[in-house]
Amino acid sequence: MQKLEIVDFQHRECLMNRFKELDLAISDYTFANVYLFRNISNYQFLQADCGLFICGKNKLGQPYVMPLNDLRSCDMEIFNELLDKHGFFYPILEEWLNFFPENKFIVASDDCESDYIYLTEKMASFSGKTFTRHRNHLNQFFSSYKPQGRSLGTENSSDGLEILKQWQNESRIAVEKTDFAQCAEALNKFSGLALWGTIYYIKNQPAGFIIGEPLNTDTFVLHFAKASKKYHGIYEFMFNDTAKKLAADYKYLNMEEDMGNKNLRRTKMSYGPEMILKKYHVSRKA
Repeated sequence: MQKLEIVDFQHRECLMNRFKELDLAISDYTFANVYLFRNISNYQFLQADCGLFICGKNKLGQPYVMPLNDLRSCDMEIFNELLDKHGFFYPILEEWLNFFPENKFIVASDDCESDYIYLTEKMASFSGKTFTRHRNHLNQFFSSYKPQGRSLGTENSSDGLEILKQWQNESRIAVEKTDFAQCAEALNKFSGLALWGTIYYIKNQPAGFIIGEPLNTDTFVLHFAKASKKYHGIYEFMFNDTAKKLAADYKYLNMEEDMGNKNLRRTKMSYGPEMILKKYHVSRKA
C-alpha cells in the first residue's frame, strides 16, 4: 500500500472519470468538491491493492478514507489494513453496507452530513402547501424587481466575486468559518472545474448567483448559492429559476449538507426534500 501525492488540479481527469464510473448521487463525489476543500480536508490519494482511495480528515480532525472503486473488489484483509491506518470509511451509502459484516464493523451516521435531495419538477413549480411561504416570497420578489440571468463564466466571474464579498460582509461570520475561500476559488477556476452556473442582475447590478454541476445522469448538485440580503425573495427566485433550467435533464437536485447549522437545516427542510440521503461511517470493531 502506497500513499500518493496531495490531491491537486493535475488529478482532475482521473477523478472525474472515476466519479463518472461510480455514478453516485452523493455530493462529496465530484472533483470540484474534492479540489476546493482539499486543504481543509487534507486530501491525499491512497493506492491499495484493490484500487484507488482518497484519505482525508473531517471537521473534527478524524481521519477517514473515501472509496473510489467498487468495494467488492477488496478483500477483508485490505479493509482491515486501510481502517487500521486511516480511521474509517466515509461516505458509505446504505446499499454498500452489506459489504461490512456486523460482527466485524461498526456503522454510524451523523444527520448533519446527510444530503438533501429534491425533485427538480417540484422546485420548478413551487406548487402545493409545502411551498406556500416560498411562493409568497417569490411573488413579493417579482413585484419589486425585474431580474436578469446570465450564464456564469470567466467574463463575469468578477461580478460573482462582488456578490460573494457582499454576502460575506452581511453574514457577520468570520471568513475562516464560512465557505468564502472555496466559493471564490470556484469562481476563479470556473471553467477548469467544469462547473455550471447562473449569475443574476437587478438594474444591471450583480445580485446573486448559483453554482453547481451534474452528479450523475439524473442528479444535479448545487454547490454554492450566494446573494445579497437586500433583495427579499432572491433565494426563492434563484432556486426556482435554476430548477426550471434543469428540469428537462435532471430528475433530482442535491443541495448538499446542513453541516449542523440549525438555520440552514430549517431552510432546507422548508423546501420539502424528497429524500434525506444518509452517508455512513464504517470502522472496525476492536
